Amino acid sequence: MRNCYKREDVFLCRHDAHRRFDHRVSAHHVLRDKRCHPEGCVSFLWKCKLLGKGGACPRGYRHVGNNCTQCRHYAEEKIHRRPEVLLPPEAFAEFREECRLFDEWLDGHAHRLCEIGGEITDIRPHLVEESDGPRARGRLRGYLARLMPAWVGLHGFEDALYLRLPRGQQERHRLAPGDRLEAEGWIRLDRGRLVGEPLRRIRVEERSGQPPARWEQALLDRSSAVRLPGQPERCLRCARGLLIDVQTRARRPGARPGGRRELLCLEGIGRPEDCPYQAWKALAGEGGDRREGQAGCNLLCGSA
Repeated sequence: MRNCYKREDVFLCRHDAHRRFDHRVSAHHVLRDKRCHPEGCVSFLWKCKLLGKGGACPRGYRHVGNNCTQCRHYAEEKIHRRPEVLLPPEAFAEFREECRLFDEWLDGHAHRLCEIGGEITDIRPHLVEESDGPRARGRLRGYLARLMPAWVGLHGFEDALYLRLPRGQQERHRLAPGDRLEAEGWIRLDRGRLVGEPLRRIRVEERSGQPPARWEQALLDRSSAVRLPGQPERCLRCARGLLIDVQTRARRPGARPGGRRELLCLEGIGRPEDCPYQAWKALAGEGGDRREGQAGCNLLCGSA
């Protein structure tokens, strides 16, 4: 089975918010989050007749905002956008049928305790940023383990399955990349990700011998992480790139809270073009000494 909502080759959206992703959006964003296909979405562009002509605002504002809507110089433009379908009609019809079957499977497993298993390919800190206007707080909520290949019940998955592990659970089981495990948990779709939580009865079937994820390293990663512009492909594939959930509170009563994912660099390098991490890996070599590789990395950075 395949999680069709992770696909980013189906839709293209020309909204300015998607410019940093080259206007490619996931199927989950279009079909389940915004639900903007095929009707599209409507937005309003605020304008000021005075500022647009180089004049000065009589109230001293420099930008159009909420306080300008009653001004006689205020104007707005209604913009209607529709996501573009990149697939040919036959392929798009197959995609929609795949989504229907996946939705049926997901509904059948919702609110049920399921058997989960697979091989851990990666385990990283589970960071969440809670934003309330200008204030933002980063919280460390345990770990996020990536299983691939994975299975749920009698169904195998081609895509990754993510498990959320509290700190205490990881300290008891000492999970590491390469371990094979079985557990019981509840399955849900979280912004396109297939996530299992909470887990119980974890059984490690096979140990890889790699060092387990440690809380001290997770705290160190949180303190050194910096935000990256957009989501560069090389950083998404890097072992030190981390996608975090950014949760924003509703700005007015009755509105739903917002959410998105941002990419962090756990090495603290904010410019991908300046990153020496791959060179550090080459200097360290496969199975080499991390300290020697780190010394070479410091030389490349000019900090040695």
